Parts: sequence; C-alpha cells; structure tokens
Amino acid sequence: MIEALVGVFLLAILSLGIYSSYAFGLKMSVHNRLRTQAAAIAEKKIEAIRAMKYQDIGLQGGIPSGPLTATDIEVDNGTTFTSRTSIRYIDDPLDQKFPQDTDPTDYKQVEVKVNWPTNMEDKNVILNTLISPPRRESSVGTGILMINTVDSNGTPLSGCQVHIKNTSLVPAIDLNDETDNNGSLSLPGVPTASNSYEVSIYKNTDYETVSTYPPYPTSSFNPIDVHISISEGQITSKTFTLDPVSHLNLHIMDIHGANIPNVGFSLKGGRIIGTTVEPAPQPVYFYNEPALSCDGNGLWSSPDLGKGPYTFSITNPTYEFITSNPTAPWSVASGSNIEANIIMGSKTENIFVVTVYEQGEEATIPGATVRLTDPQGVIFQETTTDINGIAYFPQNENPPKVLQTGTNYTIDISKEGYTPIQDRFTVLNGINRTREVLLVP
Repeated sequence: MIEALVGVFLLAILSLGIYSSYAFGLKMSVHNRLRTQAAAIAEKKIEAIRAMKYQDIGLQGGIPSGPLTATDIEVDNGTTFTSRTSIRYIDDPLDQKFPQDTDPTDYKQVEVKVNWPTNMEDKNVILNTLISPPRRESSVGTGILMINTVDSNGTPLSGCQVHIKNTSLVPAIDLNDETDNNGSLSLPGVPTASNSYEVSIYKNTDYETVSTYPPYPTSSFNPIDVHISISEGQITSKTFTLDPVSHLNLHIMDIHGANIPNVGFSLKGGRIIGTTVEPAPQPVYFYNEPALSCDGNGLWSSPDLGKGPYTFSITNPTYEFITSNPTAPWSVASGSNIEANIIMGSKTENIFVVTVYEQGEEATIPGATVRLTDPQGVIFQETTTDINGIAYFPQNENPPKVLQTGTNYTIDISKEGYTPIQDRFTVLNGINRTREVLLVP
C-alpha cells in the first residue's frame, strides 16, 4: 500500500508538471496569435497612412492636424484591439536644427501602438515609420513649442502627460502627448496664435497638476502662466514645475478640549498663480476655498494640495481663533502630511488671551509662565505660553472655572533670562486679548 501511495504521489507530480507545461504552452500560443493579429492591424494602419497625401497626414486636434483619429477600436476573431496613433513633425539634425534650419518640419513620424486585454506583461505592438514630404518642407505660419517639466529642485520629470488645446484655430487643436526622459516635449510645426494655447501638465496622482490661464480680463487676475503664444519661425519655450502633492488634516476644538462640530472656515494658499489687479497687486493662490466646514467630530482632511503657505480663517460667527499647533499659517512642504490642532474660543464665554513678546522683537516667547490671580489674591490658574507665545484662560479643568465679568485680575509673567512683569486687567464679556512684553535683563 505504501509503494502504491508513493507511486500515485509521483504520478501526480509528473502529471502536474505536464499539465502546467501544457497550460503555459497553450497560453503562449494564444498570446503569439494575438500578437500576430495586433501586428497585422498596426501594419494595415501604417500602410493606409502612407497611402495618404502628405499634407493630409495628421490627427484630429493634433499637430499636424488631419482627418485621422488618435484612438480606434477593432474586433478581430472575438478579441478587442485598441490602436493609438501619434503623428508629429521631426526636425532632422542632418540639415541642422532650428533656428539654423528655418524650416524645421522636415518630415512626419507616425507611431501606431496596438494593445489587447491580457494578463501577460507584453501586451502591445508598436510600429513606427517616417514619411517625407514630396517637396521641400515649409514652416510658413508655424513655430516651435518646447515644453519642459521639472520639480522644485530642477530635476526633469519624464512621462508627464501634456494636454494642449486651442479652440481659436480652424481646425481646432486638442492634443495629448508626453515628455521624454529629459522631461521635454518639442513640437515643430505649431500654427501661430496669440495667448490661446491652453496647456495642462499631469504626471500621476502623486503629483499636482499645473495649467495655463487666459490673460486678464478673461481671467479675473493677472496669471503668471498665461495661455501660450506661438510666433512664426520662433521657438516658444515654457517650463512647468510639478511637485508631489501634500495633505493637511485639521482638528478643531475649544479651549476645554471638546471637539467643535461643523465649524465654517476658509483656507487658501499653495502655489501662486498670479496677482490681483485692483487696488494693489496681491498674490492669487491656486487653492482658495472660502466656504469649508469640518465634520461632526471637528475634523477636516484636505484634497491633494501643492506646497506653500496656507492661511486659515474662521467664518463661523460664534467662534474666534485662539491658537494652533503647528503655527498658522502652515508652511506645507511637497509630499508632506500636516496634522494641525486648532483651538477656538466661544464668543459667548469669558476668555482671556495673552500673547507674550520679547522687547524690541516681533518674535513671541514660548514657555513663559503665566499666572492669573483673583482680587482676593487666590491663584485662579497658571499655565505656560505655547509655541506661538500664547496663553489663555480658563484652562481645561474639572470642575471648570469661570472668569467673572467686571472683575479685576492680576497677571504675572516670568521666564528665566527675562525680567518678570505684572499687569492688571478687567474682564469684559466675551474674548479679552492683551499683548505683553518681557524685558531682557
């Protein structure tokens, strides 16, 4: 029986190996057949394009423009094949490149990529061909557009998707292409036009998207990146900076540590895209949302943000900003995630807020001891200033303490290396603020 079991086991292993080899061979046979079909489709498209008149070889909305479509679907023997065609002018260095070559549209390069649904890694066929004009090329009425993509460190970004659109031309241009390994895209033979080439750059979900804007007054501000102009016989070069996206998570609470639900606020910042027109130029930021709100737990998470400073303002009339950690406005670095705690004060509660500065300096002093004493000389509460040099009363305590309206309190502020100071204030209804200065001995 043991010998029989061993024999069955060995037979099973042998059969499994034979079946796996057969299955793999069958899979490769199907893959090769589909690849042959895809190659035939690509060759057919290439030959059809080569049979066209040279001046007609182009894509709808492309550069050069023509009747061909960029994407086509074809079903062959039950398999769906998707073919993508790209056509571009080539400035051949054999007759020198622009500007020495005044006619840089030497010939057209046609690429046809055909793919099909499969779980194999190699699932596309790519064919290229070069098509020369029947006569000397001409660049009359066209120029060269060069797009460069880098990050903030100046490192070129390859594989960025470039969308170029111009609806003012006939036929209109609506072109998708991508940057090469050097982060560049060069397009000769671009029709001349003034401030009407809309360009947007996208890499992937890890990077922010950047775009051009129409000039003022079509835009309500003066953009930094205006829609591009192309002049005849000229190179127009434009560099776009893309950085990894960041996120900002806010937690809004009151001075007692309780979450404040559904608080309205505004947030703006990130990349500067232009300046205002009237009355004096002010920065215009890419992210500018005037009507945001946290959830029922006082939490809010941002969408993808670009790097830069972000300014927070409360729009809820019931509360007033007291302090935050980290310090606001928040400086968001590319590819970072910031968790910010925001302390708000209710305008219906008596609150005393003191900000401690160093004499002769605009810098605040964190870590200073602040003591509040009532008229009977009893210490009301004691705390230290936070990273913003701010202390507030009442502090979170159980049972909670209350500042009495109309009562005179004494405030003592001290820190090692500074001369202690003492001051008095009378509590008014609502939020009371004061600025105190410590002297360096």
